Amino acid sequence: MSGLMLAATVDGGAPPPVAASTSGGSMEPNGSPQWQDPDPLRPHGPPHGPYRPGATLPPAPAPPVKHSSIAAILFFLGILGLVCAGAYFSGDLQRFLYGSSASQSQAPRPGLVPFGQRQEPVPGLEEADAPLGTPAPVNRTSTSYKFLAVKEDGTPLAYSPCRPIHYVVNADLGDPSWQPLVEEAIRQASVATGLKFVYDGPSSEVPSTNRQGYQPARYGDRWAPVLIAWSTPEQVPRLTGQTVGLGGSSSIGLSDGYKAYVTGTVSLDAPQFAGIVDTSEGKEIGVAVIMHELGHLLGLDHVDDPRQLMFDQASWVRQYAAGDRTGLAQLGSGPCSKDF
Repeated sequence: MSGLMLAATVDGGAPPPVAASTSGGSMEPNGSPQWQDPDPLRPHGPPHGPYRPGATLPPAPAPPVKHSSIAAILFFLGILGLVCAGAYFSGDLQRFLYGSSASQSQAPRPGLVPFGQRQEPVPGLEEADAPLGTPAPVNRTSTSYKFLAVKEDGTPLAYSPCRPIHYVVNADLGDPSWQPLVEEAIRQASVATGLKFVYDGPSSEVPSTNRQGYQPARYGDRWAPVLIAWSTPEQVPRLTGQTVGLGGSSSIGLSDGYKAYVTGTVSLDAPQFAGIVDTSEGKEIGVAVIMHELGHLLGLDHVDDPRQLMFDQASWVRQYAAGDRTGLAQLGSGPCSKDF
């Protein structure tokens, strides 16, 4: 994927570090035994009679090359050819001829660089030829919505609707009743966008402002799944104060101008969230809080309309309203792409 860039939006991740590729090997300098020539050269007398003082002897004829020497030379050339071929395919030869990889503008191309040396997964993983779902019909549209980012063609930056959004949950600090709350919030976001979500199970990953979008050691050779985690202001400083949650996604930009979200994070303040759900309407409010942060994750920004769930302050709204649904429907109608 030439020219890939990773950018964070709101509380998303930061660009994954480029993994330095190292390759090469060593060759033992083992010599071959020198076998005795079965037909050694026999001494010859001077061709023009006995040696006389002051006379100049004609140069002795060069000894013929031994068969063992020819075999040794051919063996050495063969080993040298193998070393050069290995250096070429590993990239050492290119770096020797053209400089280090840090000086090259072309990013590693997935599929050609061995796994473990790439900085992004092979493109097109799980990408279907058509969207996996369609947004629910919006009975009453509204202009009370705002996108976090808009592309040059005026369409919102969004996830591909042609592949599932995988997510994991770190509930180490969460309320014991977290699972049905998350499942209901995910269901509502999926209905509004048509996007398909897949739960990959629990994770021990802690939210971070510089989260890597590609973590093959933890999640395999794919984009890291969305992380939903209960955290603390000590782990996520932006949760300090009255902020109950944060949400956002990381996007990629290809050299052809294409942009899309690939992963993201929803961070929930564990102490505050526990106090919310421990009320008579706590579970309903808890679902609304998660839905609000999922709205940010998928690409919605805050609005000034208190009738919308994406209002920037706590309100009585518990479901996605007309403006929220209008915006989410557009976020679920983006283009497919096998290029990332």
